[in-house]
Amino acid sequence: MKYSDKTLLAYLEGSLDATEAQAIEDAVAEDPTLEARLMVLDSIAAMVQQSFERVPADTPRVDLPVRSPVQHTGGPLRLLAVAASVAVIAVSTTYWIMRPTDLGWAEQAAIYQSLYAPESIATLDNSPEALDAQFSLAEAQLGRSLKRDVLQSLPGLDLKRAQVLSFKGKPLVQIVFADAQGQPFAFCVIRQGEGTPARDVNLAVLNGLATATWARDGYGYMLLGSDPQTALDGELEILTGAFTG
Repeated sequence: MKYSDKTLLAYLEGSLDATEAQAIEDAVAEDPTLEARLMVLDSIAAMVQQSFERVPADTPRVDLPVRSPVQHTGGPLRLLAVAASVAVIAVSTTYWIMRPTDLGWAEQAAIYQSLYAPESIATLDNSPEALDAQFSLAEAQLGRSLKRDVLQSLPGLDLKRAQVLSFKGKPLVQIVFADAQGQPFAFCVIRQGEGTPARDVNLAVLNGLATATWARDGYGYMLLGSDPQTALDGELEILTGAFTG
């Protein structure tokens, strides 16, 4: 079946239904030409492919986040269906980070966020209707409110998207923003489960991004800036106050 650029862009933006999206992913696995067309249309996929091409042969294996089975959306998760489907399928379960131990959810989320560029988020559909659908799905998966009113009022940040990822079977929601210069920010929430110890705020640089992580009442939180020097104080004060549990 032939697909128009309009249909392929709709797939990349996450606006197709699950059946249509799955049909395209099945077709990509069999058709290198279709995969190449998607790579041209997708600004993020090309960056991921370049990263995988630099993977050393002896890189330790790392579990990467995979798409939630109920979510067909644009963003980092579609990269596993596009970039890994043909050109890099042999190395899609490894990454170029040379670490002797398994990476945690925060480190892996930072890897994905570091691939974002202003062009990656400039054309995202952040209409009220799109955000309504995204937040409804994300909150259902997490089992808690994401306090969209708080997120939309963060000073200097434009709310772009909320999408559901998965880390070792646990729902992980990535909420993407653009700052005043169009640079990507993100706030992530993962449901860790009852009994997970609370953790105070920890500031660190992960994969070249300034981050702040904390945990309360079975949920983990992370705020990510756009570079190692990003000041997170203002947003962090608001988010830690709003997400205390």
